[in-house]
Amino acid sequence: MGLDKLIKKLKQKLNKGHKSKNENRCEQIDSLLEKLKKKERELKNLLADENDKSERKHLKLELKIASVERKKGLKRRAELKKKCK
Repeated sequence: MGLDKLIKKLKQKLNKGHKSKNENRCEQIDSLLEKLKKKERELKNLLADENDKSERKHLKLELKIASVERKKGLKRRAELKKKCK
């Protein structure tokens, strides 16, 4: 799954999670956060192996986006923790 799709799904689940008390939704959010973490690791590995300056710049940008979105997702998930019990 591409970075854009992961971020889009995460945002949808987090926005819906605020209104819903469905525990299954929290599990889906956790799953998306794990996928985003995996994507972050893949980008780090690709960045370490890349020699082309323009491609490195692109990978750094994607890595930064993934990292920021994951942090926002983790923060929001912590807020929803009370509702997901």
